[in-house]
Amino acid sequence: MEEFLEAIRNPFYLFYITLLMSLCIASSASQVGEAVEIEFKAHRMQQYEINGNLYGSKSTKIQYEAVHLDSGALRKCVVISWRDAATRDLTELLGVSIGGFLILIPEDLDSLSPEDHKLFVDMEQKLSLIKTDVAVYVTTSSEQALGVLQDVMGSGSKSTTATQQLVQSISGNTFQFTTTGNPSTNPITTPGTNIIGQLRSSEAGAPTIAFVAHYDSHAVFPGAGVGSDSNGSGIVALLELLAVFNKFYENASTRPPYNLIFAWTAAGKYNFQGSRSLIDGFISNLSANEKLQLAICLEAVGGPGPLHMHASKQPSDGAVAAQLLKRLRAVTPVQDVKLVTKKINLNAPHLSWEHERFNIKRMPAVTLSRLSNPDDFSRRSLLDNPSEISIDTLESNIRRIAEAVLGLIIATPEAGAADSRVKVDTSILAKDSIDKQRIAHFVRLFASRPRPFTDSEITKSVAANILSAAQAYSTANTQEVAIQDVQVWGGVTDRVLAEKVKPAIFELFVAGSIIVYLAVFYQIVSLSQRTIEGTVASLKKRV
Repeated sequence: MEEFLEAIRNPFYLFYITLLMSLCIASSASQVGEAVEIEFKAHRMQQYEINGNLYGSKSTKIQYEAVHLDSGALRKCVVISWRDAATRDLTELLGVSIGGFLILIPEDLDSLSPEDHKLFVDMEQKLSLIKTDVAVYVTTSSEQALGVLQDVMGSGSKSTTATQQLVQSISGNTFQFTTTGNPSTNPITTPGTNIIGQLRSSEAGAPTIAFVAHYDSHAVFPGAGVGSDSNGSGIVALLELLAVFNKFYENASTRPPYNLIFAWTAAGKYNFQGSRSLIDGFISNLSANEKLQLAICLEAVGGPGPLHMHASKQPSDGAVAAQLLKRLRAVTPVQDVKLVTKKINLNAPHLSWEHERFNIKRMPAVTLSRLSNPDDFSRRSLLDNPSEISIDTLESNIRRIAEAVLGLIIATPEAGAADSRVKVDTSILAKDSIDKQRIAHFVRLFASRPRPFTDSEITKSVAANILSAAQAYSTANTQEVAIQDVQVWGGVTDRVLAEKVKPAIFELFVAGSIIVYLAVFYQIVSLSQRTIEGTVASLKKRV
């Protein structure tokens, strides 16, 4: 008995008991925190610099506690629905105390009502103008992501009494968000790739007409932006036009007296870097006789609405651009093609249209698009998805362009029909010359998934697929694209791990409980020791 009492009085024994219990309780708390782990795909906000102007988010890493919108916690990751983001001051929300920002958007963007559609675009426009050091991500509202949002909202709700708030802050769970990737913090240095297909005339020194379309997509969150119409439809239209014109160039003796170039250009969303390389490294090297007569740039030609011809100035009478406009109008008199002129603003950070790259070099060029305004935000919206493309409309526009250009290079009469009931005056193409099934296949291949230039692997894959398709109808090669006056950063897509953990105050509560327990234990042991010693002493006296 005396040996046991001596052991209890030994401070090392009490220290051992304390350490053992602390480890047990801490281990138990840790097991509770690791009970739930959720991982989901998220897309980072854009990050690029163009002509000295910075856009987007500079941070990629999130490792913070998830909180609701109005939480006062520091170094937090705010989880927010897109509706809340659209109706709040985003500049104020992205304050210095925030470590991360995660926006939940609908899985099916096509289900948005017209009012929600406008609200969503307003949110995108606000985000597109923001420059911040906060890591900003977007993810779809999956069942798991919505569950996290509900838990975060529930944990952040105000209790009616101070006691309830204290109990909730101790017993509640929180989510710790961590991005699992480790993207480089340096700008992308990998060059882009142009794909150039050619159909050559049999005549020496024949003039040249170029068809051009950039093939990358872009949005405020590049990894989530499909860009189906802008500019997936441009990719598809060029491939189908190449297939159509190839039939006229198969027989050397009957080839039209024009050389045709089909160019799919890289980094179009960053001031049309691919077209710059195309001009400097290819078109400028054409012989004097083969000089460019007109570059026809295509963007957003698969959605509803009439075609527009965009030019930097009114084409002069007799110019190839003016002839093309007349023929486009003559092909389908019931659907007018509107001419929209806009001077090039060299002081603006972004060029408006791809043809401006050619005009800067004093080369004739126009852009054909269903969009009437270069500031139309659908060109870089997450809402530009496959539902925006009508295969029938795309087929009709391809036929119209093919008919007009064929009439131009073969020199058929320009006069159209005066009767508005006549839809097609003189058709060079057979009814089945435009293959709708082939168009649908190209749409699935090139206009149904994101193609951000900031993802090098995706860019290489898309370029390889376009090259393979172009080589089936022409002599096609690639051209390296050097990026100038622009810096872009990668890391557009990441995985976010949401781990349910106990809040920091819970650890303090556990530590305090251990101290109280040990103090009570020490008092009990001390009291027991005195009681036992008194009992032993009284027994000895009786003996």
